[in-house]
Amino acid sequence: MLTPLLVLNPDELGQDPAVGMDLAAALDIGDLELRTAWDRNLLLADDDQLDSLRGAATARGLRVAALAAPLWKWCLPEAKPGRVDSFGFPTQVARADRKRWVDRALEVAGILGAPRVRVFSHLRVGDLTEAFADDPLLPYALECAQRAGIRLLLENEPVCTMAKPDGLLDVLGRHSALGLWLDLGNLHEVGHATVDTVAQLAPFTEYVHVKDWRAHSEGTLEFCPAGRGEVPYGELLTVLDELRPGLPYGLETHVKGDPADALREGAEFLRTRASSTC
Repeated sequence: MLTPLLVLNPDELGQDPAVGMDLAAALDIGDLELRTAWDRNLLLADDDQLDSLRGAATARGLRVAALAAPLWKWCLPEAKPGRVDSFGFPTQVARADRKRWVDRALEVAGILGAPRVRVFSHLRVGDLTEAFADDPLLPYALECAQRAGIRLLLENEPVCTMAKPDGLLDVLGRHSALGLWLDLGNLHEVGHATVDTVAQLAPFTEYVHVKDWRAHSEGTLEFCPAGRGEVPYGELLTVLDELRPGLPYGLETHVKGDPADALREGAEFLRTRASSTC
């Protein structure tokens, strides 16, 4: 089995990106997933800040593997979303404003040197929920991304419209220029983290989020280091390793107490697992 390509998001450790970058270097993780820094979503950062961020990464020998953008994690201004973590970006966005955010995300990715940009699939907001696969902005975004040499990747997000296999397979089949940003923890949360499902999704998968959690009886999730929770990574990663070897695995913890230790443990889990299956 190939040694996994690990990716670390510095904002798991706070809003000073240097802290997370230093940890990535210490863990011999050469790739970064960027989302926020200095208390702002990177789509809201100015070009000088983005240049500085990329320079700090380059100085440590790190590359930017992905921009974890909030595109399509939104609804109409008249809709009322529930509790949503959009990482400092508005959840209510008028249709007239959305094109410029797509354009800006691609600009940001270009400045950072990120070859992948995450998208979502509209927030679920009852009768005002919008259809992602038929959104006229999607073909525009995919065409612009192709011209820029950037891949748009759809994350399966429980609060959005595309979280279960049927919907994901439908939209990915209809838009060949769209790839999958597969979050295995999210897949488990919606009850579809099975070997068969991952095998179906594998041909479209280009990036993987790895996070773990334990569910409590009242329905809350307690996040923990990868490999110590309920997500059946042994089975799911084995399928991905067989069908899509060499995928980048983005470590995502959401662990509040000691995220640095959780990231260390998660990296060790993935590497030990890889070496034990060789």
